[in-house]
Amino acid sequence: MKHLLISCFLCMALTCQADVYWQRSVTNYTRHTYKAANQNWMVEQHPNGWMYFANNKGLLEFDGAEWNTYLIENAKTRAVKASADGRIYVGGLGQFGYFVPDGLGGLKYVCLSDNLDKRSVGNIWKIHIVDDRVYFQSDRAVFYLEKNGTLEQVKHVQEISCSGIVQGKFYITSEMGLWMLNGQEFSLLPQTADATRSKVVGLLPFGNKVLVVSSLNGLFTYDGKELETYHSEADPFLRSNQLFCAAIRDSLLALGSVQDGVLLLNAGRARAEKISLANGLQNKSVLSMAFDQERNLWLGLDNGIDCIHLNSPLFFLYSNKSAIGSGYTSCFYQNQLYLGTNQGVYATENPTELNKEVEVSFVPGTEGQVWALREYDRKLFCGGANALLVIDGSRTYRIPGIRGVWDIKPLSIRPDVLVAGTYNGLYLLKKEEGNWVVAHKIEGAEYSAKMMFVEEMTDAIWVANKESGLYRMVLSSDLKKAESVKCYSSDRLPAGDNVYVSKVNNEVVVASRQGLFRYNQIKASLDPYTELEEMLDGRVAYTHLMQDEFHNIWYTTGGVLKLLRYNVSEQKYEKYEHESFLKDFLIEDFEHIQLCNDRMALIGSEEGFCLFRFRRRVNEPAPLNLQIRKVYLTNNEDSLVYGRSFEYAPRPLTIPYKSNSLRIEYSVNNYDNQMAIYYSCRLIGSGDEAWSKYGENRMKEYTDLKEGKYTFEVKTITDRNKEPVISSFDFEILPPWYRSWWAYGWYSIFAVLVIYYAYRRLIAKNKRLLRQKEVELTQQKQVFKQESEMKDKTIDSLKEENLQTELRFKSEELIRTTMNILRKNEMLQEIRKEAVGISHAISEENLPAIRRKNLRMISHIDTNIEHDDDLQAFQSTFDIIHHDFFKYLSEHFPDLNGREKMLCAYIKMNLMSKEIAPLLNISLRGVEISRYRLRKKLGLGEKDSLAEYLQRLAD
Repeated sequence: MKHLLISCFLCMALTCQADVYWQRSVTNYTRHTYKAANQNWMVEQHPNGWMYFANNKGLLEFDGAEWNTYLIENAKTRAVKASADGRIYVGGLGQFGYFVPDGLGGLKYVCLSDNLDKRSVGNIWKIHIVDDRVYFQSDRAVFYLEKNGTLEQVKHVQEISCSGIVQGKFYITSEMGLWMLNGQEFSLLPQTADATRSKVVGLLPFGNKVLVVSSLNGLFTYDGKELETYHSEADPFLRSNQLFCAAIRDSLLALGSVQDGVLLLNAGRARAEKISLANGLQNKSVLSMAFDQERNLWLGLDNGIDCIHLNSPLFFLYSNKSAIGSGYTSCFYQNQLYLGTNQGVYATENPTELNKEVEVSFVPGTEGQVWALREYDRKLFCGGANALLVIDGSRTYRIPGIRGVWDIKPLSIRPDVLVAGTYNGLYLLKKEEGNWVVAHKIEGAEYSAKMMFVEEMTDAIWVANKESGLYRMVLSSDLKKAESVKCYSSDRLPAGDNVYVSKVNNEVVVASRQGLFRYNQIKASLDPYTELEEMLDGRVAYTHLMQDEFHNIWYTTGGVLKLLRYNVSEQKYEKYEHESFLKDFLIEDFEHIQLCNDRMALIGSEEGFCLFRFRRRVNEPAPLNLQIRKVYLTNNEDSLVYGRSFEYAPRPLTIPYKSNSLRIEYSVNNYDNQMAIYYSCRLIGSGDEAWSKYGENRMKEYTDLKEGKYTFEVKTITDRNKEPVISSFDFEILPPWYRSWWAYGWYSIFAVLVIYYAYRRLIAKNKRLLRQKEVELTQQKQVFKQESEMKDKTIDSLKEENLQTELRFKSEELIRTTMNILRKNEMLQEIRKEAVGISHAISEENLPAIRRKNLRMISHIDTNIEHDDDLQAFQSTFDIIHHDFFKYLSEHFPDLNGREKMLCAYIKMNLMSKEIAPLLNISLRGVEISRYRLRKKLGLGEKDSLAEYLQRLAD
C-alpha cells in the first residue's frame, strides 16, 4: 500500500504542470477589505494623492492606509471628480452634488440637484471641470455648475453614451456621432457616425487627435476633419472582447473589457500586453480605470478594486497563491531554470519575455524541502532535507550515505572534490567512474552548516548556525579533518542568531543582527565594517548580504530587500540611492537572489519566485502626503476630537484635564505594499523633545499629560523619498478645575472676603478695647474717690503687714527646719552606713556583744530618722503657710498615707527628687515610684503635671 501511494504521488508530480506567466505586481482589494459594495464605476485621484472610487454604496476614500465610505442617500454613486476648489464632486442615480471636509477627518455631502426632477437627471456617468465650470453628464442631458453657484442645463435630445474633455473642448457621443459643445449647444461633427455605431466608452487625447474607444467596433481617431480607424496590436483583443472603459497616460493606452480584464497598448513601441485573471486580477470585468501619479493603473471592477503597479520592477510567477511553494533556491542549467522550493524542484524556461505563458514542471525524485541548487562539472547538484541528488542532463541519481544537505561548495585547490554542508557536519564528495559519491565525513567539522562559505584563496571554510555560532575551519592537506577550527562568536557577535558570510569588494564580510563585520587576515579577527554600514543602512540588523558580478550590493534588513547599485561609468556606488522591494515577502534567514543577466535577477519569496528587472532610470517618485488623520481621547472610551481630510484649516485642539490621554493616528499615501515606510514622532512641550526611532507603527499614544501647550510632530521617510516629510498639529491640555483661571478668580474673591472679614473683626475688636478703656478709666475714678475711705482702714493694713511678716518668718523657719531635718537625716544615713560597715566587718570575729550594740545603734538611728518630732513641727508650720494643706489632703484624699502626704508637701515646695529621697529615707528610684503611685491616687492623667497640680491645691 505504501509503495502504491508513493507511485501515485510520483505520477501526479510528473503530470503536475501549469501554464503560468511572469506577470506584473498587482494588489487586490476585495470588498471585504474596503467594506463597501462590489461594483466600482469610476476611479479618481485627488491632487494630494488619495484615491476615490464611485461605489454602489457611496464614495470610497483610500488614503494609503485606511478605507472610508461616505454614503449618498438613496443613490448609487456612478461618477466622481476631484476639484481644486476643495470639493469632491459626485453623481449617481437621480442626483449629484459634492463632498467637503467635515472638520473631523471625514466628508459631508451637499446635494446640488434637490430642485431638479430626478427623472430629468437620470444617471450621472461622467463629471468634467473646464474653466471653473463643472459639468455633470447624465443619460440625456448635461448640467453645469457656474463658479457663482448657478446651476444650468445643456439639453440634448439624443441618448448620451460618453463624454470627455480633449484639449480643452467638451465632447459627447450619441448614435448620430460625435458632438462638441459650442457655447450653450452641442454641434454634431460630420462623418463621425461610424465611430458611434456601438456604445462609446472613452474619448481620450491622442496626440493632437481625439481617440474614440468603441465598445465593440474598435478604436478611431478624429483630427477635427476626418475619422479614421486605428489599427494596432490590440485588434485581436478588441475583436473578442467588449470594452467598457479606457484610460491613457503618455503613450500607454489601457482598455478595460467585460470578458477578459485589461489590455495595455504601448502606442510608441507597438506592444500589447493583456492582464486578466491569470495575471493577478481578482475579477475580469473592468468597469473603470485611471492612472495615478506613480503610473499605477487602478481598476474599478465588477467585484473589487485592483492596482497594477506598472512602474514596479518586480514580476511574479504566480498571481496569487504559489502552486510550487516557497522559493528557497534556483539555478540556470542547460537553458532551463530550476526552482527549489519546500515542495521539491521545478523546471521551466529561462525567463526572457513578460506575460508570456511558460510551462512549469516538477522534477521527479526531488520531493521535499530543497535548500540548494548548484551547477558543477556540467551537472546540477540538488541538496535538500531528504537527499543529495545529481541531475546529469536527462539522468537523475541519488548520492547514498548523505542527507540533510544545506549547501555544496567547490574547493579551488582540488577541483576534483566538493564539500557538502549538512545538518551534522561537513562531507567530502568525489567522482568515481563518472558518478559523484561520498568520500568521507570530515573529522572535527561536526557543526551544522546552515550557512557555508569557502574563501577563494585559502579554501578556508566558514560555517555558521544559530545554535553553535560562527566558525572558520582550515582543512588538512588530505582533506580528511579540520586542522584548525576557530570560533568567532563573541559578546559583540553572540551565538543565538543566524549570520551570513559572503565576499564584498574582495573581503570576507559577515552580516549579522549586530551589524556588519569584515575578516582581518593579519589579526585573524572580525572587525566592524563601518565603511560599508555607512554606505548601506548603518548599524542595523542584516540577515543577508551579497555582491553580484556587476558589483551591485543586495542586502536585507527589517524584512525588506534593498539594492545599492554600482555606477559602472563612474566606478563608484551611488551613495544613499537605495531601492527597496518585497517588504514582508522574503523568507527570513533564507533569502535568495540569483542574477540572470545584466538586466534581470531572480528572487525567492514566501509566495514562490519573482523576477526583478533593472530599470535604467528610476522615476522621480510622487510626493508623499503625510497626514495626521485622527486624534482620539482614550481615558474612558475612544472619542474622536480631531481629524484631517484632504483639505483642512489648522486649528489648535483644546482638551480638558480629565481627558489628558490621547491616541494620534497618521498615514501616508503609499499604495505599494512592498515598499517600507518608516515613521518617527515627537511631542514638543513634554520635556523630552527628541525624535523617536523610525518604525512602521502608524499610531502614537500619550497618557496622563500635564496641563500645557503641546505640538505633535511626525515625519516619514522611505527608500524612494530621502528627504523626510513632516506633519504636525497643536493642542493644549487645560489645567484641572482647581487650577483653572476661573478657580483662581474664585480664590481671589474668597481671599478678598477673608481679608474684609478680618478687617471688620479688627475694627470691632478695637472698638471693644476703647470701650474697655473707658470702663477702666471710670473704675479708676471711683478708686480715687474711695482713697479717702481707705485711710480709715490703715490699721487693718498694718495688721495685714504684721501677718505677712509673721508668715514670711514662719516660711523661713519652715525652710530652716526642713533643711535641718535634711542635713540631720543625711548625717544619720552616713553614720548608719558606717555602722553597717562596722557590723559587717566585725561579724566574722567572735565579738557578738559588740555587734549587738552596733545593731542597737543602727536601730536607734532609724527610729530617729522616721519618728523625729521635727516632722510634727514641720507639718504644723506647713499648714500655717499653705492654709491647712495636710488637713485638705486628709479630707479629700483619705487613701494617702503619711509618707505620701509628706511627698506632696515636698513637691509643693519645689524640692527635687534627689532632695526628697533622704527626707523620706528612700532611694531616688523609690521617690519616682512613690510619685507614680501618688499620681494614680490623685487621679492625674499622663499629660497632667503633678507639681502644677499640687501648687494649685489648697491655695
